[in-house]
Amino acid sequence: MSAVRTRLRPPDQSPATWWDHRSVRPVFPSLTDGVVFWGVLALALAPVLLWFARHREVRGQRRRDLMPLIFLGMISAIATGYARVGALPHWVFYPGETLFVVGAAFTGWSYSRLGHYLSLYAEVLPDHQLIEDGPYRYIRHPGYLGAGVAVTGLGLALQSWVAVVVILVFAAVALANRIRVEEDLMTAEIGDRYVDYKARTKRMIPFIW
Repeated sequence: MSAVRTRLRPPDQSPATWWDHRSVRPVFPSLTDGVVFWGVLALALAPVLLWFARHREVRGQRRRDLMPLIFLGMISAIATGYARVGALPHWVFYPGETLFVVGAAFTGWSYSRLGHYLSLYAEVLPDHQLIEDGPYRYIRHPGYLGAGVAVTGLGLALQSWVAVVVILVFAAVALANRIRVEEDLMTAEIGDRYVDYKARTKRMIPFIW
């Protein structure tokens, strides 16, 4: 019996360490993957955080919303990915990174059309003008569409379907709340011009919603 036990579990190992942790693939099996993930994430977030730090002053009428939940969702998704919960095949990493870059770039392009009306908050400036060119010709919140695509890509890059679900739930709650708060504020402050604009456009998905 002792020989059998030795083959099944070496005597110097406890039941807690019998399972070989090396059988679980790390979230980034190569140094290149890790550098790509964190490098791309840093390049996307650094300008955003720097801009936020420089533009926190109150410039007009503003209302609170739940947008910070997106950052909490990103942290939760990264923790889930590193824990290897709901692991997906490694091949989804680069498609996920591609989605993240495309979504972040689209958000950046959309926000560049806003000029000095861009704000960290749901805010209407005293001289506020509606922007109706570029993507705003078709949808009212193209930046949020890009953000949704980006966070989906982030979850896929972490190779975890649970991470995808976690970050999408956080993003859906934050963006739905932000859209409601922002549109109520714009309607109250701008009036009929914004009501007419709403009648001609969709929220986030062209021709659909």
